[in-house]
Amino acid sequence: MNSPYRIFWGDSHHQSYIPEQDPPLGEVLAQAARYLDFYSSAYYMKQFSFVPPHSARRTGKAASRGHLHDEPANSDAVYRGVHLEGSKPADVLARQWAEVQAATAAANQPGSFVTFPGYEWQGDGRWGDHNVIYRSEGFDLCNAATLNELYDYLRRLEVEALAIPHHTGYLTGQRAPDWTRCDETLSPYAEIFSVHGCSETDEEWIGLRNNAHMGPGVGGSTYQDALDAGLHLGAVCSTDNWTMMPGHWGQGLMACLAEDLTRRSLWDAFRNRRVYGVTGDRIELRFTCNDAPMGGILPAAPERRFEIAVRGCDAIDRIELLRNGRVLATHSHQGTWRMPERDERTRWKVRVEMGWGPRSHELPAPDTRWEGVLSVEGGTLMGWEPCWVTPGQPLPELQGGSPLDAAAFAIVTSQAAADRDVRNALLFEFEADAGAALALHVSAQGEVAGDLALRTTVQELAQRSRLLWD
Repeated sequence: MNSPYRIFWGDSHHQSYIPEQDPPLGEVLAQAARYLDFYSSAYYMKQFSFVPPHSARRTGKAASRGHLHDEPANSDAVYRGVHLEGSKPADVLARQWAEVQAATAAANQPGSFVTFPGYEWQGDGRWGDHNVIYRSEGFDLCNAATLNELYDYLRRLEVEALAIPHHTGYLTGQRAPDWTRCDETLSPYAEIFSVHGCSETDEEWIGLRNNAHMGPGVGGSTYQDALDAGLHLGAVCSTDNWTMMPGHWGQGLMACLAEDLTRRSLWDAFRNRRVYGVTGDRIELRFTCNDAPMGGILPAAPERRFEIAVRGCDAIDRIELLRNGRVLATHSHQGTWRMPERDERTRWKVRVEMGWGPRSHELPAPDTRWEGVLSVEGGTLMGWEPCWVTPGQPLPELQGGSPLDAAAFAIVTSQAAADRDVRNALLFEFEADAGAALALHVSAQGEVAGDLALRTTVQELAQRSRLLWD
């Protein structure tokens, strides 16, 4: 499918300044620039402080500290549950926001890595959390209590700004949006997957069940509810994590279809909804309807012609086309392809994953650095993708003359946390005959050292995975 746009990958919701001892944002951006194309900061304006639960209607003065403005006396707001987050002091907000803007300005390198200054807005908790993104630095935070006040503030700015709702599937009015208040020109898309889970619908496949004081997910404010209300919203995924790991594999990643890697071009994609999200692997998606690109708004037509191209990192299960929340058409990839013959040259992908083994409470499990070389006889290495969940991962190096037929890499793993996934992986793409010899050699560097080796053909490896056990 011909397209004037390239696909760029980024994290548009990575928290900073939680807690205060977080590493400097400049360090986080330097790491992100190694494997992401763009990054939008999500400076956290709140601090954790206990606010007693209550359900009384608020009058005159604020009934709970931590909200940024008092409610008017005739407010019909009802607050429930335990509120854990209050506003940071004004001097702290000013200092940290200046540091965020200095860091994004310094890290912005058009053509290689693009940054945007931004912050997470919660208001008084009733309107749904929104990530406010500015097209450039030099503009203040907005600490308005209501979404209407936030929108009014952004409209008056001399710079373009967006307010992107996220984890939309919680209870309406309790950190989830009321879609009747949404301005789709300022909120052209929503974040529907992150470390919180999935808020596309209230189905329980991967629902909102990771944050006990905000969940569970429920109907009424989901992304599908927004579409049912007639809103024109794109959908993205981003991590919403509080770690040193922006772009954490498995927690959400945002894709953007833009002409080039600049703030101008990415912003045009944001405003026109040429965006989508993936939960882990970088699945490439091209989609048009009656020749209009992703995110377009079309006039009524007697028929609709769709063109869809999907390129995954593993065998694709299926592609579903939905209309009004129902599956309109399905393309099943399973059973539609065959294994190439030995002398057929084809493009392949192979994932190399490290870190399986005993948990910290089972056996001593020190950090391990795995150093390896992957080679394909007569093949051509085309590129690589990160599947990382912890920082400090080295960049692989494609080797060889012409063609590049080998990759040297290192992966650092740890079993220090028994309750979370700490396995890191790299995905390599190459062209080769199905019968080409593939070799993998890995040495474990650490308190427990050893050598692992695999020799097979591309075709044999494609038929079943292999486990190398030391």
